[in-house]
Amino acid sequence: MTKRRGVTEKDKATKAAKTTKTIRTYVANSSRDYNKERDERREEGSEHEQDNLHGQDVDIGEGNNRQDDDIERIILDMLPEQEERNIEKERRENEKKEMERRDKERREKERREKERREKREERKREERKREERGIGERKIKNKKKMKMMKASEEEIPVQFGAMTNQLQICNWLVLHPSVLHLANKMLDASTKQPSTNLPLTTSTSSPSDNDNYRLIDEEMKCLFLRTRNPPDHAFDKITQKIFGHDAYQSVAKSINERYRKSFSDYRYQLKNVLSTLVKEFRQIVESGYTESSDPTDEEVNNFISREVVLKRILSRYVSAIDFTKLSETSLDKLIEFSRKCFKIVWVETESANIKEKVKELDVITEDLEIPSHSGRNIASSLKLHLFS
Repeated sequence: MTKRRGVTEKDKATKAAKTTKTIRTYVANSSRDYNKERDERREEGSEHEQDNLHGQDVDIGEGNNRQDDDIERIILDMLPEQEERNIEKERRENEKKEMERRDKERREKERREKERREKREERKREERKREERGIGERKIKNKKKMKMMKASEEEIPVQFGAMTNQLQICNWLVLHPSVLHLANKMLDASTKQPSTNLPLTTSTSSPSDNDNYRLIDEEMKCLFLRTRNPPDHAFDKITQKIFGHDAYQSVAKSINERYRKSFSDYRYQLKNVLSTLVKEFRQIVESGYTESSDPTDEEVNNFISREVVLKRILSRYVSAIDFTKLSETSLDKLIEFSRKCFKIVWVETESANIKEKVKELDVITEDLEIPSHSGRNIASSLKLHLFS
């Protein structure tokens, strides 16, 4: 609301004087015009008529003067009241204009604020869309990567999936002399030359010996699934039951030494596969697919699934298992063992530390029954701790 302008007596008197002056000027001008018209008529008429007109003019003039005085008095009496009304009218008009101006400013302010809110909301929507697109793209990339990994796994035979060099393949062939013998025959047939690369064990091995080597290889894998660090008597017992050689005989010692080296290779391959999985999971973490830098139990369980355990981590050993007789409890224990191994390799970098901590996980699996394909189940029937 605007501040009301003060009206002093001086302002009123000044305005009244101006009004009176205007009225008097109007009356004087009217009298002058009348006198001029009278003079013009006098010149045209006779003296008698002029005398009559003069008398009439005097009466009219006096009447006009009285009337003018009355008008002036009435106007002067009405001036203060009219002035107040004019001031009040002007004040109301100013208030109305001020209210209209403020209302217009308010509406303009609300319009600008609404535009700013709409722009902020639009920016937020765009940011959410970009985030959702980014998350979707990362998920698609990770799915494609997993598909490529699975496809590459399927292209490699299960027996060689975890091998990284020729020495490991040679060790596998030594444990499977029948395969080596067949490969040498195929090589001879292709070159038309006598083979000189056949090992002595192959040329002198009988079909029953080949079967025994396949059987002991199967039982050793089942034993590895129970324990990664078996006691010496476990090797002696398996060799004696399959080949019939006592532990003190040189043949038995040679066989046991070979499979001790195989166990060392098994542990090495297990560590390599786990290290590869750890690298893959770190890439997923760096891509922002997970919320934390350290994997939670749920994330590990999702990443190290049953399929990953059977097709990657334990793929080299589960080929010896008769899954039709493997209990669900035993399978769950093998999956638990694999996930804990993954967590160890995630934290540890030293091979010696990894070996010792994985060795401690034997308590999870050493009492499991791992049925072998042959049905002999020698490794499952062994008592690992003789004095427990």
